[in-house]
Amino acid sequence: MHLCRSMFRLNVKEEIKIMKRLFRGVSVGLLGCALMFSALTSSAERSVKVLGWGAQSGPLKSFGVNSETALRSAVAEINAAGGVKLGDGSMVPIEVIGYEDSACKKDQNIAILRKTASTTDAIVGMGTTCSGSCQAMFGVLQKKVGDASDSGLQMPILADTCIRPGLAKISEWAFRNVPNEIAMYDALFAWLSQQHPDIKTFSGGTETDQGHSFITHTKVIVQAAIRHGFEWVGPAVPELGPKVGQGAKELQAAAKTQHWLMGDTNYSVQARKIKKQNPDMVLVSSHPFSACGFLKEMKRQRVKPKLLVGLTSSASQETLNGCMKEAEGIIIPTGFAPITPAAQKANEIVSKAGGFLDLHSAAAWENAYLVKAAVEAAGISANPENLAEDRAKFRNALAGITAAEGLIGPVTRNAEGEASKPYVYVQVVDGKWEVIHDPRG
Repeated sequence: MHLCRSMFRLNVKEEIKIMKRLFRGVSVGLLGCALMFSALTSSAERSVKVLGWGAQSGPLKSFGVNSETALRSAVAEINAAGGVKLGDGSMVPIEVIGYEDSACKKDQNIAILRKTASTTDAIVGMGTTCSGSCQAMFGVLQKKVGDASDSGLQMPILADTCIRPGLAKISEWAFRNVPNEIAMYDALFAWLSQQHPDIKTFSGGTETDQGHSFITHTKVIVQAAIRHGFEWVGPAVPELGPKVGQGAKELQAAAKTQHWLMGDTNYSVQARKIKKQNPDMVLVSSHPFSACGFLKEMKRQRVKPKLLVGLTSSASQETLNGCMKEAEGIIIPTGFAPITPAAQKANEIVSKAGGFLDLHSAAAWENAYLVKAAVEAAGISANPENLAEDRAKFRNALAGITAAEGLIGPVTRNAEGEASKPYVYVQVVDGKWEVIHDPRG
């Protein structure tokens, strides 16, 4: 290698003269050095490029900001440990070439996806924040891999936040690392029925203009509570029952008067209605911004249920920042808590970077390691001229990863692309999130 470095300092004419005088074997050795130098240079110039997007503005800004922080922090850890191995054995870094503001707007998400697919060297798009945006975005992807009649985009997408059940089925190019809320709430209410036999009745409200919270409330949470013996005392719903989604449309229509919009600032009517119903348990199926508004109004009107249950997305520092006192006692199932060495380490790293880990940003951290695993399984080249081929290889490799180690335990994915993640139940106790039950055993 020393001989190689010396040779590269000579000018071309001198190199020619020397090469003619050297033995054939030495010439071959020098040529090998040159090739090695070239390979090292090429490897140094390459990287596995990813581009992320999520809400960087609006009421759900904290989710996008923290997902970006978690993603970049995990990528930095991977690169510090040597990066990722390409198909030719080269070690290269993962490069986050951008993180754009999708603002939880469907059109904006689709525009970012199209731009990412056509004008960047990103091997995978990572995001986005809202379920409705994910649904629309997944809809412009090719539905079935290899379907020549489908002109949809052939761009792998790995999401961390869009949690609405069933979205993974839209396209074989779409992947999600999100928990199964149906399973989470079913288990939660089964546990609550045992721990709180005095809780008999319940009611609650949600945001009507945010797909995740609205659909989860009407199709998942209410039915799960009924399934485990709790009695709905909200507006009369003739078709409401224990099956997932049973009576959802009727519930939506009947409960309009005690629901709200994400941007609302006045919740007096909704709180007054629930106070009149006098339920033992109140469901606050909303994201932090409006959940805090409603909780504050409940306290102002002295609505004092025995138990509060919240939406998965509100198990966040954002809720504590907005209404720590009013949220005291609320119970939420979540896919993240710093309860393992890996989770504690990641939590510390992200905190130092100015963010915090929760259900969604923890998934963004895990997704960085899924990228590493898929890249190394795919054997990609990371050369721009092979971009389409690399994306296809990456997608196929990602589809083949049906089990991985998450921050708090094993994560699996079924044939429909839906994840099964470990979860715990957390509660606000003295102004902090505490794990009150760990179903992992």
